Amino acid sequence: MGFRLIIGYKFCKAAFMLAVALWLTISPGAAFRTLEQLARELTEGGLAFGSAGRWIQAHLSNSIILHGAILAWLDSATSALEAGLLLSGKPWAQWVVILGLAALLPFEVISILHHAIIGKFVVLGANILIVAYLAREQLRRARSHMRS
Repeated sequence: MGFRLIIGYKFCKAAFMLAVALWLTISPGAAFRTLEQLARELTEGGLAFGSAGRWIQAHLSNSIILHGAILAWLDSATSALEAGLLLSGKPWAQWVVILGLAALLPFEVISILHHAIIGKFVVLGANILIVAYLAREQLRRARSHMRS
C-alpha cells in the first residue's frame, strides 16, 4: 500500500509541476501578474500572511519566473522518472530513488532555515518518509534474501 501511495504521489507531483512549468514558460507575464496580485492580497492579510506577501514582493522578478520555470521542468521530469523507476519494480531502481531523494534532504533543510514556510516542511516530511519507507523495504528484502 505504501509503495503505491509513493508512486501515486510522484506521478501527481510530476503532473502538477508540469502544469506549473508550462504556465511559467508559456505565459510568464501572466504568472508575474498573478504572483504580484497574490503578494498584495497576502500583505493585506494581516500578521499571519503579511510577511509572506512582503517576501514575495521583495523577491519577485522576471529572472525568478525564469528560474522557477527551469526548476519546475526539472522537478516534473525527475518526479516522473522516479515514479517510472519505482513502477518498474527493479530493486536497483528503488535505490536510485532513495539516493536521489536523500541527496536533496540537506538542501531542503537549508531552504527551510533560509525561509520557513509550511509547504517546505510538508515536502521535507514527505521526502523523509519516502526515503525511510523505501530504505526499510530494501533492507528488509535484502535480509530475507540472505536468509534464503
